Amino acid sequence: MSYTFKVKQEILTNEMVTDMEKMAELSGILLSKDAIFKDKIELKLENISLAKRVYKFLKELTNLKLGIKYVTSRRLGEHNIYIVTLERQKGFKDFVAKLDLSSPLILASEEILKGFVRGIFLACGYIKDPAKEYALDFFIDNEKAAEKLYEILQAKNKKVFKTQKRNKPLVYLRNSENIMDIMVVIGSIQAFFNYEEMTMIKDLKNKTIREMNWEVANETKTLNTGNNQIKMINYIENSIGLNNMSSVLEEVAIIRLNNPESSLQEIAEIIGISKSGVRNRFRRIEEIYNKLLEEEEKEQGINQNESN
Repeated sequence: MSYTFKVKQEILTNEMVTDMEKMAELSGILLSKDAIFKDKIELKLENISLAKRVYKFLKELTNLKLGIKYVTSRRLGEHNIYIVTLERQKGFKDFVAKLDLSSPLILASEEILKGFVRGIFLACGYIKDPAKEYALDFFIDNEKAAEKLYEILQAKNKKVFKTQKRNKPLVYLRNSENIMDIMVVIGSIQAFFNYEEMTMIKDLKNKTIREMNWEVANETKTLNTGNNQIKMINYIENSIGLNNMSSVLEEVAIIRLNNPESSLQEIAEIIGISKSGVRNRFRRIEEIYNKLLEEEEKEQGINQNESN
């Protein structure tokens, strides 16, 4: 059972919706599935629960003659397709006009907004398990419906995107907070709490991993710094001897040799000076080291010229 199926099943079991929401939900479903034609409404669904819901809402909101049937499809495995129909008849045109909701009208009413977005989600929405990734996709059959949903979510300050995928308009979100906001709008409250809990656990886990990585990076940096300083100190010792440096530089050099894994702060505490003071002393040791390297390179160059 997919995560999307669980979320949709929660919504489909909730019948506490107003007539205004029902009309808006029908609008979202029929428009997004491109089911409204000039002479009829023909909606094809694989979800029997959703098909029953659409038929029930149509019966409650109109006296027009309806039809419902199913056919067996063998495409991608045998399964039933449920078809809800409303043929052109007296009152058909007026009913279709009621389904044509403008974006300003949808945004002006919380009930209409809930119903419309819920309808599109039930018809063509897919939500990923938050344990895997944060993703809410609407694969919509109708460009007008896709653009309308995109405009509405943008107006609600959601980080929403629109593109083409599998030759269909795709409206999608990748921000966990925005996705949870949509879950509240469409009425999947239990799923919202589960999603929020999983998000908190995942964020806490990611934070712990980041902190561990930061600690490892700092430890690696400390070790690399210590190894580099020891290399310079050993070179100076072999070249001129540490006792040829000032007493303060000799002191910090010997402490570093005895404490190869210690941080600059730890060495500062051993000596009893500030961290910046220790850093300054190692900077002076590095200057001595670089000067000795230059002298060695010059001497090697002179010897090479003499041999030539």
